[in-house]
Amino acid sequence: MYRFGKIFGFLFVLALLSCSKSNGYKKKLTVDCKNLEPQTLEIVEFNKVLFAIDTANFDAEYRAILPQFQPFLIENPSDEEVGYMKDFVKDTFMLKINRLVCETFHDISLVANEIKGVYQHYKYYYPEFDVPPTYSYVAGMYYNRPHSISPECALLGLDFYLSNKDLVYDRIGFPRYFSRRCQPAYLTRDFAEELYYHKFGDRKNQKNVLDEMIAQGKMYYFIEAMNPSLPDSVIMGYSKSQMEWADDNEGAVWAAVVGNNMLYSNNLEQRRLLFNDGPFTAAFSENAPARLGDYFGLQIVRSFMSNNDETLQNLMEMTDYQDIFQRSRYKPRK
Repeated sequence: MYRFGKIFGFLFVLALLSCSKSNGYKKKLTVDCKNLEPQTLEIVEFNKVLFAIDTANFDAEYRAILPQFQPFLIENPSDEEVGYMKDFVKDTFMLKINRLVCETFHDISLVANEIKGVYQHYKYYYPEFDVPPTYSYVAGMYYNRPHSISPECALLGLDFYLSNKDLVYDRIGFPRYFSRRCQPAYLTRDFAEELYYHKFGDRKNQKNVLDEMIAQGKMYYFIEAMNPSLPDSVIMGYSKSQMEWADDNEGAVWAAVVGNNMLYSNNLEQRRLLFNDGPFTAAFSENAPARLGDYFGLQIVRSFMSNNDETLQNLMEMTDYQDIFQRSRYKPRK
């Protein structure tokens, strides 16, 4: 049993002595990229084309659209594969989902403008990147990352951003803490996260809690760099009240982590406590959000970027997490 009560009381004074974080990193994230490519972006709505096919003549009409969507469709699908796609577009739930997608994103140019901004920020840091053809689709709401990026194309799974209209996410079993994030405000945030994975892969072989904090913090900082106007609550995937709780209790929770010798631990239970997703972190409070280890990672990385003359590109390549931590001079809010 962790001694959170004692730690909160005994070490809270230490948290009160800490000073607030500098916002110097914000200046680094304010970059002029509006003249970079793409100046315009077309999102081809594959979902509309697919669901508009006459199912009475599905085989022929589906095969007719294949050249238009060759970057991600099978060039010569078998009859069985075509039959799967036909069943998909005939499914009453999928028809409902596509209808909700079309209603929610009735003007795809608005989405295109937001995604264009993410692309431009990415091009600012990585000018060698070639913007791929970009498509929207209905992914079928598999419990996974909604977008996909490759050199050939980028796919936007718009059915993950329906704000639980008609309780569609409840019907397929998404937990509420997850479906709360299935809102249009998260679309570009998740797209930036997919760009991160596209560029750097899944770097999750950290040896202790501190390493994982900073590795996750780098990812969140990258997301923020691609979307500097995003609120912290969206970056972290927290509700407004959860974000406020994390900020208000940053010093006390950090004191608990340090006081319980968790920072350099590789204990599975402690890592689950700090990094597993969920509705809340009961060990701290039912008002405490999950993934507080991720939260601290972002604060450490922000402090590092505020206190050091390093670029985003340099940060992304750094793997000495102890050095990042020491040079961050991180001090939690009171």
